[in-house]
Amino acid sequence: MRVFGTAGVRGVFNKSQGLDQVYKLVQTGAFVLGKGRYALGWDGRKSSFVLARAAVSGALAVGSDVCVLGLVPTPLVAFGTVKNHCLAGFSVTASHNPPEFSGVKIFDATGMELDESTEMNIERALVVDSWKSGRSVGSVVRGENIVEEYIDTLVSRFGPAKKQLKIVLDCANGPGKVIPVNSQISWRFTARQPEPTAENLRDTCNLVRESGSDIGLAHDGDADRLVVISSSGQVASDAVIPMIFFRRLGRTGHVVLSENTSSAAAEEAKRLGFDVVRGRIGKTFVGIKENDAVLASEPSKVVDPTWGMWEDGIYAAAFICDAASRDPSILGLISKGVDWLYKQVNLPVGVDVRRLSIRVDDAFAKFRIQEKREIFGLKMLFRDGSWIMFRPSGTEPKTRIYCESRDSLRLDELLQEGVKCVETCSHVPNEAR
Repeated sequence: MRVFGTAGVRGVFNKSQGLDQVYKLVQTGAFVLGKGRYALGWDGRKSSFVLARAAVSGALAVGSDVCVLGLVPTPLVAFGTVKNHCLAGFSVTASHNPPEFSGVKIFDATGMELDESTEMNIERALVVDSWKSGRSVGSVVRGENIVEEYIDTLVSRFGPAKKQLKIVLDCANGPGKVIPVNSQISWRFTARQPEPTAENLRDTCNLVRESGSDIGLAHDGDADRLVVISSSGQVASDAVIPMIFFRRLGRTGHVVLSENTSSAAAEEAKRLGFDVVRGRIGKTFVGIKENDAVLASEPSKVVDPTWGMWEDGIYAAAFICDAASRDPSILGLISKGVDWLYKQVNLPVGVDVRRLSIRVDDAFAKFRIQEKREIFGLKMLFRDGSWIMFRPSGTEPKTRIYCESRDSLRLDELLQEGVKCVETCSHVPNEAR
């Protein structure tokens, strides 16, 4: 059974993940990656503060030094890993998962999350009953001023705003430090659940509209995700974020879009002269190296390799605000939206993917199947351009269904059939990894 999920290793604190599991994970990771210096930071969860101590101990036990970055957004752990010339970085975070979850993300020396082969090396070493501790214990050093360094580096990327904007920023009670909706850090996530969905952002959307703001921006619990809200208080399509980047990058080339990214983003990329490559959800950054791509994106996330090889909602927010201050069409794009209707449904069950693959052939035949893909999930594409995709979550005990169509009735029909298929092939889920 795999230990790593879509993004790192996650579980429910003190049930499927506790001090011992995190200690062994970091100890083994530092053992496999080699003796040296490692960065470590954590998010605002109560469990993260405790588990970070276990993580430090794990790295010290194999003779490595730990550069402690403290309570910071996850993108700053990746940034701090590169800035402090570390072999890797550990971010103790459960990202957008509910409060009871905990987790660890691991970044390599370039700030990119570990590739699958490295993850598997760590998994193999975890099951080997060998003495991994070093002959000497490493030391702890402080990653001083990492927040200031990040801010200075980020600000240096952009010139003065051409037009002043009124902006609402929702930090999800996480450590994404900006101005001020839900910016007080809380492990309980008292204001809203950390995943920035339209349902969770109702109050923020109302605030954007009622305050007369030009734009709203919302993060998840560790600020690697970003959601954009229009001046009318509507959550914009996830496709809008990569579309803004396409318009303002100033260069063309390959772009990597996850299999569940809207067709609107792919169409805009092709219109502007980009070559589109589809990638795995949660691992689109791998496609940057493989294709020498200029951008990678999935819903709510973007990787710009000129900034760093990590998903960074803070950088994306700054990029979008800078673009909107210089190009009036950007705010128009956010307000107008896209022609495609996109919806995601999360079902609290596991699914037998093999049975599901057989089941969908008959269930969706009436919609005129054009193509069936099973590389990055189970995706059905139809002759009218609509599509539906099934994927067991890599971070929670859920099955996710993604669907898109230009017609609202067709969207509902596909989703209803998709839910029936999952329920038919469901099983009792294990704890999220």
